[in-house]
Amino acid sequence: MSLNDKNASELEFQHVHDVYENIASHFSETRQKPWPNVVEFLNKSKPGSIILDVGCGNAKYFTNTSDIFQLGCDRSTQLAQICKNRNHQVFNCDCLQLPIRSNCVDLCVSIAVLHHLATSDRRLKALKEINRVLTVGGQALIYVWAKEQCRNQNLSTYLKQSKTNKPKAESTPEVTKEFRVESIDVNLPIHTNRSNFVHNDLLVPWKLNQKKEQENESKTHLRYYHVFEESELKLLCEQIDNCKVIDYYYDQGNWCVIFEKITV
Repeated sequence: MSLNDKNASELEFQHVHDVYENIASHFSETRQKPWPNVVEFLNKSKPGSIILDVGCGNAKYFTNTSDIFQLGCDRSTQLAQICKNRNHQVFNCDCLQLPIRSNCVDLCVSIAVLHHLATSDRRLKALKEINRVLTVGGQALIYVWAKEQCRNQNLSTYLKQSKTNKPKAESTPEVTKEFRVESIDVNLPIHTNRSNFVHNDLLVPWKLNQKKEQENESKTHLRYYHVFEESELKLLCEQIDNCKVIDYYYDQGNWCVIFEKITV
């Protein structure tokens, strides 16, 4: 898929930002258990550390630790309000332009955010922004959805949640139909939930149950995703001059990278 910056921004507005505003409460209810490897990374913090969560969602990676300063940001005003109701320090912004001064964050996480950006240039820009705010020696952990949802004959958590998948690697990939985004004149495949990914750029349904006039009304929202191939995220990080990749690994259907800022 080839988009200019304006069209990419419009796609993200319609099928990421607007969607999360509408599903925030339901989304938060389904996001309670933190990934163990993310928690392990955050546990590296030292007293007095500044930790930033870019795209913090409902702040599930915030802790009650009093000797560090935790800060989060999210594009969704509804998700940010959920965080504020939990007494967390969270503000609204776009991950492409973080309103934080350079060289001040010790640890940064950005979990399941980068894959919502619609071009490689925008994904690289977001990574550079994260690197910019890090202190020299500061580290960032990034998680993105992997196109490969089965490795070494093991299904990812995503595929295991399917009621139809058998516990084997040959889970049948399905894409049932396409959706036309009229404002940017592009067609995107609609992914069949809990199946293997066929395309890199697609729309993933989120079914929201709402009550209207005392009757249950089911509404489906389509979220844009760019699912990453094996080396893609690592290669993006390696384009940033003043950082180095410390670790790169696969974790339950996600490609994950830890990088460190090495110079100002």
